[in-house]
Amino acid sequence: MTSSDKKETITRTGISLESDLLKEFDVWLKQRSFPNRSEGIRFLIREKLDQEILVAKKDLQVVGSLTYIFDHHGFDSSLKLTEIQHDFGHLIISTMHAHITHDICLETIFLRGRQDEVRKLADAILALKGVQKGQIYLIPSHQQ
Repeated sequence: MTSSDKKETITRTGISLESDLLKEFDVWLKQRSFPNRSEGIRFLIREKLDQEILVAKKDLQVVGSLTYIFDHHGFDSSLKLTEIQHDFGHLIISTMHAHITHDICLETIFLRGRQDEVRKLADAILALKGVQKGQIYLIPSHQQ
């Protein structure tokens, strides 16, 4: 049976919230175009559970992205970025590169692999001279 063949059972439940918190939640839902409160609550629960798994299991299989900006004229950063990407090539699905200004580039690397290895790649890139800022976003791949 494939995952698309499975029928999910939905269980109705109720929660009690302070009225101010509910108002804030409704604003949050509207800003993000959630169709209803249930979808928003499911989203937040999944997000929190994924965060807990990422903290607990360093060898977890993950997918995600590393996005950073860098000065491509600074201290051979382009060459060093390429070297690091080749060293960790088994983790890289794809790379997207964009020119923001004449000197500054934005790059996103799409990643898949063990969380500890993916984080090692991110740390190596973000520590380079010339890389101005960056952020990694990981999601458990649920293919354990």
